Amino acid sequence: QHATKQSKRVLGQEGVCFGVAREGGLDMGHRVGAYVRISEDLDGMGLGVARQEEDCRALAERRGWTVTDVFRDNDVSAYKARAVRPEFERMLGAMEAGLLDGVVVYDLDRFARKPSDLERAIVIFDSRPGLLFATVQSDIDLSASDGRTMARVMVAFANKSSMDTSRRVARKHLELARAGVPVGGSRPFGWQADRRSLDGTEAPLLRKAAADLLAGVGLHTICRAWNDAGITTTRGNPWRKSVLKNAMLSPRLAGFRVHQGGIARAEDGTPVRGKYEPILDVDIWEAVCAVLRSPSRGGKAHSGGRKYLLSGIARCALCGRCLTGNAVKKYGTFYYACKPPTSGGCGRLSASGKGLDDLISGLVFTYLADRQVEVNVEPWTGEEALLDVTARIEELMAAFARRELSSDVVFPAVAQMELDLSVLRDERSAWMKEQALVAHRPSDVTEAWPTLVVEQRRAVIESLLSAVVVHPATTRGNRFDPERVEVAWR
Repeated sequence: QHATKQSKRVLGQEGVCFGVAREGGLDMGHRVGAYVRISEDLDGMGLGVARQEEDCRALAERRGWTVTDVFRDNDVSAYKARAVRPEFERMLGAMEAGLLDGVVVYDLDRFARKPSDLERAIVIFDSRPGLLFATVQSDIDLSASDGRTMARVMVAFANKSSMDTSRRVARKHLELARAGVPVGGSRPFGWQADRRSLDGTEAPLLRKAAADLLAGVGLHTICRAWNDAGITTTRGNPWRKSVLKNAMLSPRLAGFRVHQGGIARAEDGTPVRGKYEPILDVDIWEAVCAVLRSPSRGGKAHSGGRKYLLSGIARCALCGRCLTGNAVKKYGTFYYACKPPTSGGCGRLSASGKGLDDLISGLVFTYLADRQVEVNVEPWTGEEALLDVTARIEELMAAFARRELSSDVVFPAVAQMELDLSVLRDERSAWMKEQALVAHRPSDVTEAWPTLVVEQRRAVIESLLSAVVVHPATTRGNRFDPERVEVAWR
């Protein structure tokens, strides 16, 4: 149907478009899409893209074209390497599939700021001769070789401008980070709009969350309690485990300035304190991080909070595997059992859930009845080794920077020491977690037990017992036999 068409340039009063003419007159029935984009929409109202859309529609109307779809990438960068523009991708797909006869944009830099994006569009224009391209602000024809050359030059300059801006912004943020100055963006939960003063309602919630985590409460339980109470994030969204975890791991809680996801460092490598009030003491925050990063918190078992007190704690005496809780809905009871061989257990042992829970709880009450909670304040024994390994790595890297040692000598040694450093840090995290569990154990467990959630009860048990081993029953029947249970105290 396009065999008799030939490309002609059509000029309007405002802006330029490139249409396709037939012998005998201009075809005014083209279906076009309007693509609008703005990189930053601070208030989230979309006013910038709305203005662009209005101008694009006006241009299309003057040309006699019909805007059949609008592609809006609001608050989306076209320059960042990992940025994805969903509507840009949808627009290219529509053009390639023949659903559109062209596209109208406000300006070329709204359409593309990376040469790779422009080239992808040019491939589509090559495959579909006669496609229209119109801009409100510039005179570019992607269907002609001269127009493509000009577009490539303009996008290259726009890309360079973005790179220059990116470098200046990065340098500015680094300077602000080293000065400890807070920057814009979403208000962090726990602080007021000035990002310096604490919020009287949210800061205590974070302190309580830290104490609960150290006492063994799971992220899921805290999120559920906050959501039930109508507490939302600063964006008005309900709390999720991942969001709360990131908030509790943020160095900002302990008063450190955050830069590129970690603690900002001064030129000499020392941590930078932010110019805002901290919510947690450094040692408390580090203990929270140790708990949240503990490998034992991973896996499906912790996705929705523990339901049974001794799942994963009690073990089968026959195969050594952990027992899991199983509900008997018909009778409203539950039992602990070893998993079948297909799931890694032996499947040959089970015990009454209530009987085992009551036994272990009673032993804990008895053990703590006449004991005052003591917190081990002794420092971690590996601290000196950790500092020594860190210092040796820094010395080797400094020698390499001064060209006193070659890479063949430095990097194999550094790689091995980094492995040692990782092991030491894991050991410190495990020690800090254990200290936190003991320190935040209720002073009167017997009195507090009914008010504790399952995670807190489990934390108390784990801080006192190293093993709960269940042996096979020696007699038939449903009666629970305490003699089957072997307990090892820490």
